[in-house]
Amino acid sequence: MTQGPPRELPVFDSSLLHLVARLVPVGDREEWGRAWQAELWHMRHPRHKGGRPSRRGIADLAAGLVLDGWWLRVESWRRKFSGTAFLCLSTLFSLNVLSGLGILLLESSWRFGTAPLAADFQDCLVASPLVLLVALMTNSNRHLEQSTRRGLRLSLRFFFFAQVAEVLLLAFLLSASLCLPIHRTFPNISDLLQMLCFVCLALMSLRWAIRDQEQRCKQCLRSLTKPTRIGRPSHNLLEWNGMELMCKNGHGQLSVPEIETSWCQSSEWIDLNVA
Repeated sequence: MTQGPPRELPVFDSSLLHLVARLVPVGDREEWGRAWQAELWHMRHPRHKGGRPSRRGIADLAAGLVLDGWWLRVESWRRKFSGTAFLCLSTLFSLNVLSGLGILLLESSWRFGTAPLAADFQDCLVASPLVLLVALMTNSNRHLEQSTRRGLRLSLRFFFFAQVAEVLLLAFLLSASLCLPIHRTFPNISDLLQMLCFVCLALMSLRWAIRDQEQRCKQCLRSLTKPTRIGRPSHNLLEWNGMELMCKNGHGQLSVPEIETSWCQSSEWIDLNVA
């Protein structure tokens, strides 16, 4: 009577399986563990006699196990943070850090770059409220909020102010990095060009920030998804025509008209949680 194969995996396989399982999200860990345990079992116990797994096969399967666990973890992070306010602010912060490092690399001496950067920063700081006012006044898309609680309004304002501060800082760093190479030769022209670049970059960044703020959920601050076309342009005078965007978590929807009319001049936020 032939003896069946042992039920225990080798120490290397079981240790690797338990180690990589920590990367896998908790909800997928049990099913993932069973699937990879079967793969390892099949590799270690082939059907034909005398068949032993090669070192290359073991290495390939181990690499696939690690990559699969890492992909599941990254995918869970993507689903969790995709479109969130945290991801937006973190991305802007990273861009600011990279821009600051770029300025340090452009300057041969940090002491030399302190004086012109400080003066340019003060000028941009004075011009920032005016640029923000122009961006707000020229923005035509203003939605109507319905049933938004006070706590949610505070979180919206805090996120908007943080976003505005980061995009203005990013505009200053980018304009400074563009004009610092010519500051030694043409200091006056460099200052004027730096201010012009800052105003242009700040206006574009603020317009993006305002538009991004409008197309976010008023509760979870996630970016709205699933844009759906509603109505037909030929019936614009008889019925509503435009685009509707939904919150991924089902908190509400944003209705954006295609053309502003006398009875529908702006976008409208509809809170689906209101009874």
